[in-house]
Amino acid sequence: MEFIQKKTADQAVEHFLFKAVDQEISLPWDRFEGQLPECGFCESGLSCRDCLQGPCISHPFRSQSKVGVCGKDKDILAVQSLLRLVLKGTMGNLDQVNDFIEAVSTGQVEPQNKALAEEIIKDIIALLHNGNAEALKSLPQAVTDKWAAAGVTPQGIAQDVIKATQKVEGGITGVEETLLWTIKAALMGCIAKALTGKLKGAVFGDAVPTPVTVNMGVLEKDGINILIYGPVSPVLKAKVAAKAGEKNIKVMGVCTDPLLPPYIFSAVTNYGSQEIPFMTGAVDLVVAADQYVNPSLEGIAKDWKVKIVPVNGLKKTDDLDAFADEIIKQAEEAHNIRRDVPRDIPADKETAMLGYSAETVDAKKIADAVNSGKIKGIVIFSGSNNVKYAQDTEFKVIVEEFLAKDILCISDGEASIALAKYGFLNPEKEIACSDGLKSVLATLGDKMPAVIDWSAADFLQALAGAEGKALSQYPIGAYFAEANRSAEVAKAVTMVAMGVSVYFWPILPITGSTKATDAMETFCSETFGGKLNVVTAKIDARAKAALFLEEVDASPTMSGKDWK
Repeated sequence: MEFIQKKTADQAVEHFLFKAVDQEISLPWDRFEGQLPECGFCESGLSCRDCLQGPCISHPFRSQSKVGVCGKDKDILAVQSLLRLVLKGTMGNLDQVNDFIEAVSTGQVEPQNKALAEEIIKDIIALLHNGNAEALKSLPQAVTDKWAAAGVTPQGIAQDVIKATQKVEGGITGVEETLLWTIKAALMGCIAKALTGKLKGAVFGDAVPTPVTVNMGVLEKDGINILIYGPVSPVLKAKVAAKAGEKNIKVMGVCTDPLLPPYIFSAVTNYGSQEIPFMTGAVDLVVAADQYVNPSLEGIAKDWKVKIVPVNGLKKTDDLDAFADEIIKQAEEAHNIRRDVPRDIPADKETAMLGYSAETVDAKKIADAVNSGKIKGIVIFSGSNNVKYAQDTEFKVIVEEFLAKDILCISDGEASIALAKYGFLNPEKEIACSDGLKSVLATLGDKMPAVIDWSAADFLQALAGAEGKALSQYPIGAYFAEANRSAEVAKAVTMVAMGVSVYFWPILPITGSTKATDAMETFCSETFGGKLNVVTAKIDARAKAALFLEEVDASPTMSGKDWK
């Protein structure tokens, strides 16, 4: 049984933990400890609820109960546990894609570059329908050739996602083929989402590196505060921000894209502490999506008289202008009702430079730095928080280790916000870096931060295109240090298919089968050049960093790579 003694590395969050105890407010850490001990069958992927004959398990220590009623053994149970997570993550990505396309296609917003927006929408729709070979041409051929050879090239939702869902229903499918279906489903959602990033640029204008203030010190002491939680449609976000600006109302975010030109949504906190902003007393209204939003917000919102407006109700209006007007109206009403609620806003805040891209950083210079030995390798940080770890600590410690040892660090999404809170993305902050890394950062731009916020999909595409090499030929890894959501699993699986060595914590529910774990490492490495490293040992953050450092320092015969 494990109890997380240190809840968070964030002092702003820690400030409220004592208040929560005094007021008997249940937070994620309390609820996690209430769930212990967790089910070992579920944790290792040896349980199944796919039909009404179960639930079934594969018991590792009994001669009986080895297979489910339908005959699924431990190997199929484990790999299908991964498939289920990826299917959920893929559907989450496609849901975001659909919301954005629908808003643009129905004229709810006037794109800055209408012709380009229409072309991208056409590409996305074709991808969803039949795979659209044109949309894949921007990807490195070395990558897409491996996809074609393995049979995982996107062919549309019907072939990639719907067919994959049937693998958990039954049929005769081995571990490796089920894993390939898992990768195929992940690619569909992640490629569609990457194209949606290009659509955002066509509609609102390309994001440029922009200073963004993060942490709870951004909350207004006296004014109205609206918080957007989760991946709300960019069109609705823009309309709310525009209408709020007319009335001098501040709109910020939690687990949402902070950059939507010309608007900036300051990040109040990140996933692991999403309930804490309510306790400041300064939040008047929350606009809530589904993904990355905890159901627990409803209860704490009642305690602090915060109005929550869900965006995905069955009876939601199609008129986003009217919806945005209603949100502003409800925020004003909530603020008046809450005038007697005391505000306790921590002073903690930090500046982060967000929004680098292939347009603003030359990936060829990064490739040259690797080839010349100025840096040992590159690591991408991604994923949100997991209550099983002290919030942000794994990110923070691993990054510190890499910066000191000639590893270029890229981050995106929630990982960027986690690291931003401690100054890693602030160009003005003195962060300890090796001399070699400092010299490389100086060549990439004026006053570059120690960690570069850059969409993983855009970065990988730019790096692969810099020299026309397969990504597996670079010493590159991805760290999901405190992962949580199913979309992050789909993203990690996609990176493996791109040829990246992925390190993922907490361990995925596949460890009940050595065939499944071997497939994630050996089979994926042989097929795609990338792998998902399955680390079952309980090790601290520095030891986790050492895993990649050992990989890049190893000789080619030991590492299986040819970058030396």
